[in-house]
Amino acid sequence: MKVQGRLRLWIDREIQLRIVLYALISLAVACAVVSVVTFYSIWSDVGYKLLRTEGVEEIYNASMRRFVITNFFVILLLGVLTALGMLIITHRIAGPAYRIRTILKDLQEGKTPTFTLRKGDALKPVMEEIEKLAAKYDEIGKSAVAVIERWKNAEVKDMSLNLALKELENKLVYLSLLDERERRGK
Repeated sequence: MKVQGRLRLWIDREIQLRIVLYALISLAVACAVVSVVTFYSIWSDVGYKLLRTEGVEEIYNASMRRFVITNFFVILLLGVLTALGMLIITHRIAGPAYRIRTILKDLQEGKTPTFTLRKGDALKPVMEEIEKLAAKYDEIGKSAVAVIERWKNAEVKDMSLNLALKELENKLVYLSLLDERERRGK
């Protein structure tokens, strides 16, 4: 069964925003450390050799300005690329999490959802396990209906069993009413 692709990248803002922010903070710290270490390791060597030369301070200040400006724009570009990349990656996680959540809601309401994800989505093993659970749930429901039908045709003298079976019947009727209402379009 073919699943239509989602058009929005922001599926679950909480999950995706946390991952994107973590990646951006990690990138910023890494870039800052690399920049500082690179700049000072070069200038400590060059500065030591040129210390006796006149005008070294002006060269240092000009280099520092150029280095800071260049670094700022490179870090900004890397930040934008990182945010976009992490958004695309998290889309493959948050989208299936959202789909699983809607499937679980459908199951609670007595609907029969389709258990599909897009090609390349994460959490497929989780979806498979939920599908198995839903199948078991459906089997139990069908077995319960069969028991109720047999109970209606039998004379049972145990009142507690009659009450328990009546309660089960009421729950099954409620679920079938929900399912029928959903089919009609509420």
